[in-house]
Amino acid sequence: MNYRSHLLCTVLGLSSAVGLGLALPQSSHAYIARQEIRVERLKNESYEGFIRRSELISRAAIQRAFDRDIVMSSVVLFIMGQHQGMEAPVMSVEVSRSQWQARPEARVWATYYRMAQTLLGFGFSAMPDLSQAKPPAVVPVVPTSTPPQRRTRRGLPVPPTVPTTVPTTVPTPEPLPAGKDR
Repeated sequence: MNYRSHLLCTVLGLSSAVGLGLALPQSSHAYIARQEIRVERLKNESYEGFIRRSELISRAAIQRAFDRDIVMSSVVLFIMGQHQGMEAPVMSVEVSRSQWQARPEARVWATYYRMAQTLLGFGFSAMPDLSQAKPPAVVPVVPTSTPPQRRTRRGLPVPPTVPTTVPTTVPTPEPLPAGKDR
């Protein structure tokens, strides 16, 4: 082969390699989507109802995120509860696309934050209406006949004294046998 043949083969080989590179899709990079959603507590809503509603909202948000972007590999979602100006993390869900396809349930992949119940006011009952309340019945206190208990300076009860026995005779030392030194 001559010089022109080598040059022609090289040029054709390089151009076809470049053409193939342009025709093939570029490598894509998977990424994680992070999202935060705020859920307001409804009037007279129980904590169980609030959690169930948060799970439904998170399920819809995760499904939307995976549907919207096919390159996304996983989703991290935080549900923040709100009530009367207070805000607290209620749950977080971290799930990969393959996990979600196998089991699309937020509660399976969720981490729940127990303090949210107290911080959002679910642990407290409403104050009772005292305007209609009757005064409590008076119960007389009958004194008992037990003697008062003695107390120490710090206010602690003095333990009862226990009689101890003291031997009346003191043993006398025995003399050493003859021929033995100490």
